[in-house]
Amino acid sequence: MYTSYFPLTYYFYPLLELELKAHPDKGRFAGSFEKIVDKSTETLLYVHIPYCQDMCRFCPFHVRVDKDLSVYERYTNALCLDIVNTSRKPRAESSLIKAIYFGGGSPSVLSPQQIAKILSTIKTSFNISDDVEISFEGEPKTLGDPYRLEVLKEHGVGRISFGLQTYDENLRTTFNIAATLQDIETLRRNSQEFKFNEVNVDMMYNLPGQDINHVRNDIRRFLQDDFDSVDYYNLHYFAFPPKFVREMDEGKVPPKPSDDIMIALFEEIKSGLTSNGYNNVADQVYSKKENVCEYFRLLWGGGSGDHSAETLAVGSSARGYIDGFSYMKYGNVNKYMESVEAGDDAIEKISSRLSKPENRGAVLFPKFLQIDKQRELALNTISPKLLADWLSAGLIFEESNSFKVSEKGKVWTNNMTVDLFEAAQRDVGDRAVIALSNKAGTRTGNF
Repeated sequence: MYTSYFPLTYYFYPLLELELKAHPDKGRFAGSFEKIVDKSTETLLYVHIPYCQDMCRFCPFHVRVDKDLSVYERYTNALCLDIVNTSRKPRAESSLIKAIYFGGGSPSVLSPQQIAKILSTIKTSFNISDDVEISFEGEPKTLGDPYRLEVLKEHGVGRISFGLQTYDENLRTTFNIAATLQDIETLRRNSQEFKFNEVNVDMMYNLPGQDINHVRNDIRRFLQDDFDSVDYYNLHYFAFPPKFVREMDEGKVPPKPSDDIMIALFEEIKSGLTSNGYNNVADQVYSKKENVCEYFRLLWGGGSGDHSAETLAVGSSARGYIDGFSYMKYGNVNKYMESVEAGDDAIEKISSRLSKPENRGAVLFPKFLQIDKQRELALNTISPKLLADWLSAGLIFEESNSFKVSEKGKVWTNNMTVDLFEAAQRDVGDRAVIALSNKAGTRTGNF
């Protein structure tokens, strides 16, 4: 059914569209924070730390390399103020926080004292569930520090995650990955001593010049290190700086694998992990556990066709979702800090609302690899012809209580996701892809 791979993975829906000040629904969006949330609504708190030790060439996220410790201190203070101000909104006051996620950037570049201050501010500001999952992202050089790990453990962090990307030394050099394999080993050993509930790694495939032997070696090393889970991402090429793109065009850097090779790499990863005790719990996510982490479950609406879970966002370029709107805090760090320090909400962009809010559950169902039939309103936003075409092509199959993505369909989840967009959202997405294709080095905020 599909013959070419859609080049972008969406983690947020509906899509960001206009700056808040220019959006016709800005008043309605502002009013959403003044509403009391329904008691059944599950909420994720997303905390963004935009700083990194170094800039990896492949990175699509909104990050900034700044090693001036005074900048980190100012950012920490602004973030804590943002946390307090957000928590005082009626919507936040009435929300029960089921999961907290620190993303970036690399939150672990902050000092142990700064990390402790942020976690303490969150705990005294929000209504937090007794069984909250707290996840903390980092990079191996700083996250492996025992003092930082001790602070995280003392403040209830149960899940840590870091970017491993690949074990191949040549590829690590090509992508300017500063952390060494020894840094990874140090982090692995130290995290085991602190007995976190889950140690997750991010890895990538579809790298320039990568072949099946590279992937097999990566999987072999991953299994030896015995990490609890892995988010295995298909590398997208929009974030590469112009110089790197030119080097690829000139043959100085190996080319991007063809779609056929990319699919072969994907199948090798899937079989290599599932045959060794890892469950394919969500799109691109493999875990020793039977279910995907709470962070992803709530970020993607609640699971298997649900759309109701919300995300409160704090931090520069943090993204949230409330009352049908997606939103993003200022991506420019200085503008974010100035806005928060002035007492403003620091929100830069918002989306339009969907014509049918349940479409969010439909669009995100490929993330969970299934949609439950009890989610009738979500299913009703899917074209019957599209569903029939997927069934005919063997991309999904039907069970008594659900539709599930097949093994064949798992490689095409990006295409399937976009085909589920409402028409207006598809227009927004198409314009974004065209813009990204024409501008190398764009930070999209997602893979």
